[in-house]
This record gives sequence, C-alpha cells and structure tokens, in this order.
Amino acid sequence: MSKGSQEQLNEEPKRVIGILDLIFLSLGGQSPFLSVLTYGLYAFLLVGTGASLAIILGTILVLVNGLSVYVLSRKFTKTGGYYTYAYYTLTKRLGFETGWLYLLYSSMYGAAYVLGASYILSTIIPVPSVVIASVILTISSVFAILGIKPTAKYAIVASLIEISMMAALAVLFMASTHFYLYNPIPSNLNLSTLALAILFGSSIPTGYGSITPLSGEVKNPEKSVPRAIVTVILLGGLLAAFDVYGITDHVIYFHLVANQLNLVQLIEDRFGLITLVFVLFAAANDGILATLTYMMATSRTIFAMSRGGFLPELLGKLESGRGPINAVLVTVATFVAIVLGGILLTGFNAFLAFTIAGLVSLLANIFVHLASDFSLFRISITKVNKRVNWLVLSLGGILFSSYELFQSIKTSSPIIVYFFMGTIILGFLAAEIIEMSEASKDEEDHEESNGQHNGQANHHEKSNEYGKIKARKSEDEKVT
Repeated sequence: MSKGSQEQLNEEPKRVIGILDLIFLSLGGQSPFLSVLTYGLYAFLLVGTGASLAIILGTILVLVNGLSVYVLSRKFTKTGGYYTYAYYTLTKRLGFETGWLYLLYSSMYGAAYVLGASYILSTIIPVPSVVIASVILTISSVFAILGIKPTAKYAIVASLIEISMMAALAVLFMASTHFYLYNPIPSNLNLSTLALAILFGSSIPTGYGSITPLSGEVKNPEKSVPRAIVTVILLGGLLAAFDVYGITDHVIYFHLVANQLNLVQLIEDRFGLITLVFVLFAAANDGILATLTYMMATSRTIFAMSRGGFLPELLGKLESGRGPINAVLVTVATFVAIVLGGILLTGFNAFLAFTIAGLVSLLANIFVHLASDFSLFRISITKVNKRVNWLVLSLGGILFSSYELFQSIKTSSPIIVYFFMGTIILGFLAAEIIEMSEASKDEEDHEESNGQHNGQANHHEKSNEYGKIKARKSEDEKVT
C-alpha cells in the first residue's frame, strides 16, 4: 500500500457540525410527527387512553439510558458511538457485538420510517407504497452521499417546520373538545401490554441514538453531544405525548372507534384541506429526514468498526467533503434491501413491514443501551467512591432496560424474537471467527519474525565460520 493511501486510511473525519446542527439532525432522526402517526398510533391501539402515559414512560426510559450515554459521550468523542463505548470499556468482542446490534437497530429503524411514510402516503394518494418508498430512498441516498453538512442544513429547516406543526395540531385537537381533559391512566391496564406500548412509545424520542455515532464530526463534542442528547429526548418525547393526548382527547370526546381510526383522514375532515397538505408534507419530509439521519449513523458505525479491524479496510476510507463514502454506499444498499425486501415479503403490505422492522429495531435498541449501561457501570466501579452517581445511574438503566427487554420479548411475535436472537448469535459467531483469524495472523507473523531472526543468526554463524577458515588459511600460507 502506498504512503498516500495509508495516510488516507488513517485520516480522521473533520469536525464540521455544531450543536444546533446536531440537535435538529437528531430531531429529524426522531421524526416526531411521523412517529405519532405510526408508533404513537400503535401504542394507542394497544393501551387506548393510556397511550400518552406509555409515551411519557418511554421517554423516561430513554432519558435514563440517555443519561448513561450523556456521561459516556463526554469521555469518548471518537466516531462510532455505542460501539466505541463498549470497545474501550468492556471487551473488544463485546464492542463488536454492540456495533453489530447497533447496525441492526439503525438500519431497521431508518427503514421502518420509509415503510411508515410509504404506508401513510399511499392511503391518501393513489400511488403504490413501493413507488413512494423508492422516491424517499432516492432522495435520502442523494443527501447521504453529498455529506453531513448539506444534511444538517436540511435538517434544521425540516425540523423547525415539524415542531411548529406538531404544536399547532395538538392545540387544534384539544380546542375542538373545548379543552376537555381526561385521565390518561386507565383503571384496567395490563402491565405486559403496557410494556409493549412503552417499547413503541420509547421509539419516538430514541432518535438521539443517531447523535453518538457522529461524535467524531462534531465541534466541541464534550459539551455539544451531551447537551444535544438531553434536549432532543425531552423535546421530542414530551411533544409527541402532548400530540397523542390531544388526539385521544378528540377521539374520546366524539366517541370515535379506535380500531377504525384513520388519523390523516380525521385531520382532513376536522381541519380542512390546507391542514392535510401540511400533514402530508410533514409525513413525506419525516420519512426522508429520519432515513437520512439513520443512514448517517449507520455509515459512521460501519466506518468506526472498519477502523477497529472488524470490517474490510476499504470501508474506513474518507473522501474530502463527503466523509466515509464507501461506508455510505454500503449503508444505502442495506436500506434498499430492507425496505424493498420487507414490502415484497409481506405481500406489499407496508404497514405490516413497518411493524416488523420497527419491533426488531426496538429490541436491538434496548440491547445496545444495555451495553452502554454496562459500559458506564464498568467505569464507575474503577473509582466507585468518586462515581456513586454514575453507579446508581448505570444500575437503574440496567434494571429498567432488562425488564423492558424481557417483557417485550414475552409479548412479541415468536418469529421476530427468533430473528432478533439469531442475529445476536450470528454476531457472537462472527466475533469468534474474527478473533480466531487475528490470532492465526499474529501467530504467522510471529513465526515469520522468528524465521527471519533464525535466518539472520544462521547467516551470522556462517559468516563467523567463514572468517575463521579464512584466518586459518592465511596463517598456513604465512607458515609455508
């Protein structure tokens, strides 16, 4: 390999995005409005009037885990996020497994938004969901290839529109009931069903998970990344809970049937065509922005794992102005495969494909956050007297996430659970193979080094022997 190529492979990403870019990019990753139309609606179908409570509890779950990541992001500012945390605080193998599960989470989560947006838009406009999905993927892919700077600028504008629309929509729904208020805690609430609803509710503010893999490209990451994490969790989660409360308020007041609820159609009927146009714009825009944000997060994790020696070296290549372009291209191909494959395998049922991709991603998300909680626990016990707060925070996150993971597995479809567990097992097998390959390579290098050393020693001995023979011959000639 040439010296120039080696320097390119060792080059680190440039720090080009500030805290506002990061906040709005992460809000784009949440896509709060589309999340309300998809994850929020599914939570409503599960627990009815308890949906807003499920979203708030989901936000608390995300905040607890987010605070663990808040601490870790101040200590580790390299690209890679959760993979980097586990790699440096736990073990190399667990670092790979965490990165592996993060790739499952981020690719499935981003693809789920494409599927969700496609489903919603296809119910309003006479265009097949597969065509809408293709358009969303094309636009997102173009921005991803252009680089992080154009993406961040687009995210600021799109997210501002998003926040304004969500606030206005919640107020409109509540105003239609003359601000009638209901109790968001149902009396006959099933805890297992609530746990699953919390899982879906937690998917709304969990968009902050797209922040940490970008740490290597953030200016002043020790301050910017932690602040962005807390801001995005609270803003996205509470705004979504407020929206769901307003919608549920309207449904109760007018005695609407929950199972037959078409939220987009309801918005058109109650507030007119102009409001519907804004809603459709937000849904399409959310699909693009969320997909784009998670394409960025996925590609940066692939890049970091390549630099760590777990993935091909070519994926660690940087291109000026566009970042890890090879990792981006692999990411785009992965998203296309998940989205189009999901639509085809479910018989062009985009909503079913969204549900499956969403559930798989959320199970992987909890696992990844468990890894970050254990990372914080690991560094807490090294100086336990000075880090009691960190220890309590990590233990709280471990207990809460473990409970949520087991409850969610218990109530999820067996096929989804088998797929999720199979992915974990494949990750451990891949880590084992990589470790064996590295050990074999090290052994070969060691033997080669020993061979060279022995060769040099033999050459030295032969030189000495030749010198002695020559000296004796010279003495014989003198005697003669």
